[in-house]
Amino acid sequence: MQNPYQPPTPEYVFVYGTLMQGFDNPYARRLHEQSQWVGQGHLPGRLFRVSWFPGAVPDPAAQTQIWGEVYQLHNPTDTLSFLDEYEDVAPDGIGLYIRRQRSVWVGEQRLTCWMYIYNESTAKLVPIPSGDWRNL
Repeated sequence: MQNPYQPPTPEYVFVYGTLMQGFDNPYARRLHEQSQWVGQGHLPGRLFRVSWFPGAVPDPAAQTQIWGEVYQLHNPTDTLSFLDEYEDVAPDGIGLYIRRQRSVWVGEQRLTCWMYIYNESTAKLVPIPSGDWRNL
């Protein structure tokens, strides 16, 4: 007889801006305390300078990559809740960002990660050709 209990799938988050290592703000510190760093990650898409923070728009057909970091969350419900607040995710979908799952490359492995996707027009934003917020 097969065991009906299936262990929960690990929850991962992909961050590409002010939540990465080296940024000193309460939300980045809390994320790093409540998760385990998995590695550098990337996925196809475009990265833009919104202000003092970036906005990412994944696009499987893009010739550019969005670069960031992947973390495995110890308590996904709690951590995602405070990250949603930081990223201005609104339950009605009209916040500055929306949270969606995307496939992210970490080395040779693909992981399904939560990601905060910019949810407004990018028409007047400056693109970041490197796709890396640290290399403007």
